[in-house]
Amino acid sequence: MDTFGRFLVKFDSSLNRIESRLNLAAGFIIFALMCLGFVQIVLRTVFRAPIFGYIDIVEIAMVGFAVLAISSVQRVGGHVRMELFVAKLRGRAHWLAETISTLLAIFIVSVLIPYSYSHFERAFEIGDSTIDIEIITWPAKLVVPVALSVLLIRLLIQFGGYLRLIIKPAIEPVAVPLLRDVESVAKEEIRQVGRDT
Repeated sequence: MDTFGRFLVKFDSSLNRIESRLNLAAGFIIFALMCLGFVQIVLRTVFRAPIFGYIDIVEIAMVGFAVLAISSVQRVGGHVRMELFVAKLRGRAHWLAETISTLLAIFIVSVLIPYSYSHFERAFEIGDSTIDIEIITWPAKLVVPVALSVLLIRLLIQFGGYLRLIIKPAIEPVAVPLLRDVESVAKEEIRQVGRDT
């Protein structure tokens, strides 16, 4: 493997550890909300005593599971994307299309980070809180620029990986998600079900 490829692999694995922890935190938030939702239904239906501020709690928690795992999803290429055109391309043309789309994503995320941070800053300064139980909102609002910053680093690593492949399309791809056709995805899912049973 070339020097730049080793450099990308090193940064990719370092960022992967951070992304895995953020992904785990997002999963924990979802699980906690499911448990809270169950308790809410039981209390409201059986005892006619719903959890006070339930909507506020869900509103704050939604931020966590909405953005914490975004970089991890980008790493594996699990996000929704238009692959009809890109999947038909081969070699340098394919990597060029991926590079352009990644560059566009870098631009968008770079614009969103300062705006989301100023949103957090404003909430921190005025002591913004939810309506019913007055949960302070700035920690949830801080999650957004942090998660987007991790995503930006992920996109920059992938951008480097795609540039490497534009220069030498024949080398082994590293630090970039690879497109898989429907058949290979189905085979992988069948293999996983076979292992679980």
